[in-house]
Amino acid sequence: MEFLVVLAVFGYIFYLRNYADLRTRSEKEVAGLQEGIKLYKDNQIQNAFDYFDAKIKAKPKSSFAYLYRGLCYKALGDSSAARKDMIMGLSYDGTLAEIHLEKGKLEFESRLYIEALQSFDNAVLYDGDQNQVPYHWRGKTQQALGNDIEAQKDFLKEADFLKQKLAQGPGIAQPKAPLVDKRLAINSLLIFVTSVILILSIKDAESIHLPYLLAAVSAISIGFVEPVRGWILAISQCILLLAGYFLFTKIPESSGQQELENFSLYGSCILTFAGSFIGGFFKRALNAG
Repeated sequence: MEFLVVLAVFGYIFYLRNYADLRTRSEKEVAGLQEGIKLYKDNQIQNAFDYFDAKIKAKPKSSFAYLYRGLCYKALGDSSAARKDMIMGLSYDGTLAEIHLEKGKLEFESRLYIEALQSFDNAVLYDGDQNQVPYHWRGKTQQALGNDIEAQKDFLKEADFLKQKLAQGPGIAQPKAPLVDKRLAINSLLIFVTSVILILSIKDAESIHLPYLLAAVSAISIGFVEPVRGWILAISQCILLLAGYFLFTKIPESSGQQELENFSLYGSCILTFAGSFIGGFFKRALNAG
């Protein structure tokens, strides 16, 4: 039984580490750079530069760190170094429209129109169905190259985007992420499996140590994978534990065994809430760092 419990715990941790976080790699990168991005947006350019410079030294393949260090170089007046950073960022992920767009702006300002056109073509390729800005800059570049017909097409496309946004109205708020989604459903299924294993460990254990260990590990995992909605999973696990124990198991006749199981059961519920809070704290600290 102990071997199965340990195997389940490590399997769950492996899943959380590799598959439960459904964000794209780019979204994870940006989440980990929020402190520096805020410095840049607050116009604390030198502090932002130092931040992204340190991030690149620690993680040399971070495309977004190169993007923002390049933007800092640009703000500090070094366009050549800025463009080199953009190129370096794209060498690690060539599908990032944001970098293609900013690189194209640098090239346009330096009158490198052919290179700028290629950059804006890529920005349109990777983000042209979501954003009008690449069309605007590609239109300006086509104009600078004397391609008036192509420029007009891009400006018309930009105008179509703006008309759609105007039709939506200024009061339309961005939709919030749903409270329940596929990711939460998958994690809820894992919570069900974990609860079953916990109940079996409570009935089989000779002390409180094994149920408490399993409850603590699963609870910390809950908070780590769902730092915002972890409370939903924590409540679900407690309900499943209590319902499963009282509805589907036999209450022991021995008062000593019943006391042991009660300690294991209610202690596991308490650890579920405490551990999910700790796991959420660790995840937010990891994202911030």
